[in-house]
Amino acid sequence: MAAPTRIYIVRNATADIDAETGKSLHRLVRASHPSQALRHVAADSFEVKVASQDDLVAAFESGIKVETIASEQLELPT
Repeated sequence: MAAPTRIYIVRNATADIDAETGKSLHRLVRASHPSQALRHVAADSFEVKVASQDDLVAAFESGIKVETIASEQLELPT
């Protein structure tokens, strides 16, 4: 039996409207957990991979600092 789902609204925390297209940045996503809804939306905009040594050097030279998550990871990456 499939897990029960809800419809979540995923909003951009910094803007309501895309400046280039004029479209709403809100998305309605049917999922069984809010993190799944967020991951679905983020997949359209972001890529996640392990940083290479060159990535790290370039980021540090640009002043980018390492961020640490606030809590332990609950889902395994796919």
